[in-house]
Amino acid sequence: MSKSHLYIDLYENLKNQIIEGQYKSGDKFPSKRALGQHLSVSNTTIEHAYQFLLDEGYIYSKPRSGYFVSDIETLPIINRKTQFNTDAYLSSQNKHSDDYYEYAFNLSEIDTDYFPIQQFRKYARDAFEINQLQLLQHANPKGEWSLRQEIAHYLFNSRGVSCHPEQIIIGSSTEQLINLLTDILNKAQFLIENPSYPPIKQVLEKRQIPYMQVPVNQTGLELDYLKTAIHNIAYVTPSHQFPTGYVMNLKKRTQLITWAHERDDRYIIEDDYDSEFRYFGKPIPALQSLDTKDKVIYISTFSKSLFPSCRIAYLVLPKKLLNRYENLEHKEGNTVPAHLQKIVASFMESGSFERHLNKMRKLYSRKLKFIIEALKPYEDQLEIEGALAGMHFNLTVKNGLSIKECLKNAEKNRLKITPFNQYDATQHTAKFILGFGGIPFSDLEAHTNALIDSLCI
Repeated sequence: MSKSHLYIDLYENLKNQIIEGQYKSGDKFPSKRALGQHLSVSNTTIEHAYQFLLDEGYIYSKPRSGYFVSDIETLPIINRKTQFNTDAYLSSQNKHSDDYYEYAFNLSEIDTDYFPIQQFRKYARDAFEINQLQLLQHANPKGEWSLRQEIAHYLFNSRGVSCHPEQIIIGSSTEQLINLLTDILNKAQFLIENPSYPPIKQVLEKRQIPYMQVPVNQTGLELDYLKTAIHNIAYVTPSHQFPTGYVMNLKKRTQLITWAHERDDRYIIEDDYDSEFRYFGKPIPALQSLDTKDKVIYISTFSKSLFPSCRIAYLVLPKKLLNRYENLEHKEGNTVPAHLQKIVASFMESGSFERHLNKMRKLYSRKLKFIIEALKPYEDQLEIEGALAGMHFNLTVKNGLSIKECLKNAEKNRLKITPFNQYDATQHTAKFILGFGGIPFSDLEAHTNALIDSLCI
């Protein structure tokens, strides 16, 4: 038995002896002291092993009599020795898995080296203290009050978004919240960006909701398309359009809000997914902060600001839509574990969240500037777009290389890059969307060199 898992090994051995019939139903089990002396192990080890057997029902105790073997015919028998054919599975996989690549400009990744894990662990321990047992119960379907309160404070101070915690709904993803909005905005017809965030189209198509795609340019949504459209809901990513990276200017923001004001049934859904990270120019206010008539539904997420696996998104519902939400007969709720919500709320309340954002903003800015500087000598071959904010930018190859040739070169260099045409099928030029957030600073030069070697001639 390995010392580190002695009690687990003992538990497994005793359990197998019961299953194999060495102990019969009703047989008296050895006392902890007797077994400890026989095996020359500590009483603590025996207690842990016996507790596992008790918890799983293999044995039961009688006061002042000891331990007895349960009727295992009523228990599920699991063969722990069953092995998966891992080799066969792996051989069936694409040889170009993530392990194949030495360099990768992956989207939706953060720099984990700088995450304040010690602080987060502290708040995690606090969330599981005895005085937090209420978190084990069902909670408000909108989410934990403490987290909604912290989000309201944060949004007002950072984005100028004015809201009450009651207007905030917590969800497990932007996609889940969009699903919820399609229930609230009954009989809606959507205007979405082209190209756009993929899940929005998937939700609308799955639910058979009519939509029209509106082109975007460097200043944002082409609003001329809205003048004749019968559609009443505009879904936009104005602070850092996905996937182009364009930022909607202030003029278009006010025009879009004016469009929403013209009809009672018109609303704007503002997806502000990575607005925390703006590196150049003055911050542009959120659409919600410019709106005076409760026409903007604000959505954001902690996937970029904290970590992708956090799975906490949130929306701010206009007051006039709250009744519709409350009156929904079947609405999802509690999709994010209450303990995780509490941890994030404590992290925000302490000021740690804003300090973390300030640190990461500087770090990502340094990374982006490093890449831009390294690519400058090749500006006749490579054109950078969408690098004002966020954790991705776009790179267009202007030297005549095709998408296929670029990808072939990248494969030789063991470089993973994402063609832009995965998000825009009409894009036939060699254009790539590059995420840089997850690349350690120490590896950034090597990544950038691999990129240059793959795309330049």
